[in-house]
Amino acid sequence: MSSVSFDELELMLIAAFERPTLKDTIRELTEVQVLVAEDEEMSALVQQTIPKMRRLNEQQFKGLELVWYKPDEPNKKTEVAEK
Repeated sequence: MSSVSFDELELMLIAAFERPTLKDTIRELTEVQVLVAEDEEMSALVQQTIPKMRRLNEQQFKGLELVWYKPDEPNKKTEVAEK
């Protein structure tokens, strides 16, 4: 299995749609293609990422360390200093 490299945008995309397995994540991104079809840049990003992901095995997928690329949780409370 050859080495596959992802750029930062590809990793952010994978992290945003990550599922428990590589196969499920690829399926999720495949389904997203329809939703982003009108956005030329996003569509191109999804289309270039999926074939790269298909070259991975499950162990390589788990080794991507996607936690660094996950979007912040929208309802996450942040501590604010009160006066």
